[in-house]
Order: sequence, then structure tokens, then C-alpha cells
Amino acid sequence: MAAKTNKLSICLIKSEFTRFDQIVVPDSHAVDLANIGTFYVEDSHPRPPDWLGNFFGELLTAAGLRLLTSSAKGALLVQVTQEQKPYIFAVLFGFGRHLLNDDVIEERFGLKVVLNSVDHQSIRSIDKTTLGSVPKQSREQMSRESVVADFGIDIEQDLVSAVTGRSRVSELGKTISGRDALSVNVKVDASNIKDFLLICLQRYLSDEYKANFGWIDQIKQVRNSALTQTLDNHIVDALNNGQFDNLWMATPEIVDWMDVGGFRYRQAKRSPLKTDLDTHEFLQTLQDEPVTIDILKQTPIHLISATTDEPADHWSAYKCVCAEVDHNGMVYVLNNGKWYEVINDFAAIVKQDFTTLPESTLVLPAYTHATEGAYNDHLPAVVPDSCSMDRQMISYGGGHSSIEFCDLATRDKKLVHIKRYGGSTQLSHLFAQGVVSAELFLQDANFRVALNRKLPAGYKLPNARTRPVAGEYEIVFGIISKSHNPLDIPFFSKVGLRNARRRLEAYGYRVTKKKIAHQ
Repeated sequence: MAAKTNKLSICLIKSEFTRFDQIVVPDSHAVDLANIGTFYVEDSHPRPPDWLGNFFGELLTAAGLRLLTSSAKGALLVQVTQEQKPYIFAVLFGFGRHLLNDDVIEERFGLKVVLNSVDHQSIRSIDKTTLGSVPKQSREQMSRESVVADFGIDIEQDLVSAVTGRSRVSELGKTISGRDALSVNVKVDASNIKDFLLICLQRYLSDEYKANFGWIDQIKQVRNSALTQTLDNHIVDALNNGQFDNLWMATPEIVDWMDVGGFRYRQAKRSPLKTDLDTHEFLQTLQDEPVTIDILKQTPIHLISATTDEPADHWSAYKCVCAEVDHNGMVYVLNNGKWYEVINDFAAIVKQDFTTLPESTLVLPAYTHATEGAYNDHLPAVVPDSCSMDRQMISYGGGHSSIEFCDLATRDKKLVHIKRYGGSTQLSHLFAQGVVSAELFLQDANFRVALNRKLPAGYKLPNARTRPVAGEYEIVFGIISKSHNPLDIPFFSKVGLRNARRRLEAYGYRVTKKKIAHQ
């Protein structure tokens, strides 16, 4: 055992890279260590830190002060054998990650080691990305050791990328952290690194994590460039062949549709103004030029403000493409410019939930209007016994400064929320709005009192202080769609709707969906 504790950062190299020269960048210096491995290093040159001159100018230099810094890089490649199969590890020092070529390390190696080795009741921090809306990255930390439930993880929409906690495997030290790399503080040095790496490998190959963290495999981000390229090629082929059944275009961020004058492809000033994003219309702007990934990533799509007639935002066409691809028996989803892998069992459950969600019997006319507001205002004239509540914001304290109860309310207690199809982002916002308003309506008498002030005569609650019976109400999610096929929405929108449905049905509400034709 080593005499001193060392902080180690360890990566597992992908099995397709079998030679050290495939793993490290060219021109790095190699030092062979007998019976251990090969250490790679890159020359580092001491130099004054940037802040010395940028902030102080010549003041400190004139005073004779001389400060130098350098960024040392080191990587030890070690090969070990488990059941006659070779595995290569990289032990990184300083900025050693920059000595490795791109896409050579096994994604989530460190995370899996930690999940197989951590005490599940002693988690200290979790890094996650919330999917299904504009991807939101966050780190949740606890002041004391906790279980995963205390971190508020949504196991269907949160992509966990890193975990830190107390180890239950003594050889890994007290506190372990894992993402792609495994970070540990252990009494290990060059003399016993091979034995230690075998322990890490055993923890990686184990499936113990499935007992407490099995849900972590449901969704994971694709970070293999070769696989990403293959999936991108699926998109290119579909666009060039006019196959749009599992491909859409939508805004990658939440937009204020009340201020959306339209969209322009390529040119923000001179190109024709379009009322919505449409795959066919986008392809027409390419003027028969074959689609490539470079074109998608380099072609801008501009959002034009209805108020100023000026560009209010823009994104690449690639970020506006939503797609679902079946490849080698797996389901992959493109959302906001990133690919995600979804295990088949989970994908099947989500799709089945969407298919079995009842269709509302409410008859709604086709959407032929310039804005959602104009459509919602028109509805009471054609939908008997209904009133528009669109933009009737209810001021409410606490965490909800203003709430829209619904877009349309009917006398037979249908609460309709309507949104133009806009990808995962827009629809996740729609479902969240439906859940928040329904929860407040049921739970808070003060909200109902404020609501009653907004409801027109004939629609007011008889007694706002009396808790309504949730089972008497139907929450309808109306989605305006140009497609001539049955209603379909992106995978992450299905996940968001599934979660919203479960919460609403737990209160006793009936939940339905409704396709509104866009003409």
C-alpha cells in the first residue's frame, strides 16, 4: 500500500482502441514504466499569468515582482487483464485529459463505478440535466448525506451525469465521485496502481447499481461522435427523401407566441415571413440543394417580433429539428441539438401511455387564425356554453406571480389548455401550466376567489370557498397541428404529458388530449 493518499482521476478507454498511440495526442513524450504502463507528458512552459499584465500592467514588473505559472499535463496508460480480456485505463494528472484524443474514453465509466459502490443513503451531490424543455443543467448538493429522493430527481426527465457520495467499498476510499472519469482519494501509487484498477474494473462491470439506481439507464446522452454522425445521417436521409413521419421542426426555446410575427429562414430581413416552422417550407428555401448536417448547423432560422417587425431571436436549423430514430434496436431522440438514447422498455411504456390517453369529445374548430389569442377569443362563438379565459391572468402570491387558469372553460366543466405544436419546449410549458392551475384550483380557496373575479357571469363558482370535486372536471390539452396524421408529439413531450397526467389523475381529474387541425 502507498504511504500517502493521492487524488486520482481515472478513465476507462473504449475497447476499440487497443494501441496506446491511438489514445494519446501526437507529439506527446512517452516514458515506459516496466510492469506498470506508459506515462505520457507534454512540455509545459512557465509564463506570467494573463492577469498579471492585463490588470497591473507594468506596475508589478517595475517593482521587480516575477510570477510564473504553467499547466502540467500527464497521463499514465495502464493495461490490465480480466478473464483473459485486456482493458486500458488512463490515470490523469493535472490537465492530462488534454493528452487524450477525442472520443477515446468510455462515457459514464466513473458514474457507474460510483453507483455500484456508493452507499445509496449517503449521497452528497448530483449533477443533472432536466430534459423535455430547454435543457437545464444543475448541481444539487446537500449539507448532509441523503438519499436520492431528497434531491427531487424526476427519474423520467432528469439525466443524471455525475454523483458524489460515501463509498461502501473500503478500497475506493471514503468519498467517491464519478462522471466519465472516476475521482477518488486513496493510498495508491505507481507500485500498486494495477491492483487498484482491477478493483475499479470489477466495480464497473457489476450490476449492483440496478437495485437502487436502475432508472438511471432509461435515458442517456449520446456523446460518441461516430454514433452521432450515424444518427445525423438518418436525419439527412429523411429530409432528402421527404420522410417526415418521425421528424419535425420546432422552436428549441420557449417563445411568447403573442409576440411572434413569424419566422424567416436564412435571411432575417428579405426572406418570406412564415407563420410557423415547417419542414417543407424550410426545404424549399434550400432551392433543391441537398441537405447536409453542415447546412442544417449553418443555416439560421430567425424569429420575428410582431411588435417591432425585427428579429427577436435566432437558432440554427439543426437545433430546430426534432426527430426519433430506431437504430440497431435502440430508440434515439434528437432534442435541442442533442441526441439521447432511450431504452426500449421505457420508450414503449411512454408511447403506450400517449396512445391510451383518451381523446376529448369536445368539438373544436380548425385553427385558421394569425395568433393563438385570436383563435381562443373566437372559440366561444362556435363552441356552445363556453368562455375564453386566455390571457386572463390571476395575480397570486408566493411562487406563482400570475396564473392563467385555462384558455377555454365550458359549462360542463372542461378546462381546455391550447398550444400550437412547438416541440418539447412549448408543449412541456403547456402541460406544466395545466398542472399548476389545476392544483391551485383544487387546493387553494384564495386562488378560487381570485378566479371568480375573472370568470364571466354564468360561469362563476357558486361558493369559491368550497373545495371543488376534481372528478367532475376534465383537463383537456389541445394541440394545434398541421399534420394530417393522428396526433403525435416528440418523445420528451410524451414524457412530460405522462407526468402531468399522473399528477392530475392522482387528484381525481380526468385528462384527455385533443388534436386541433391547423389550416
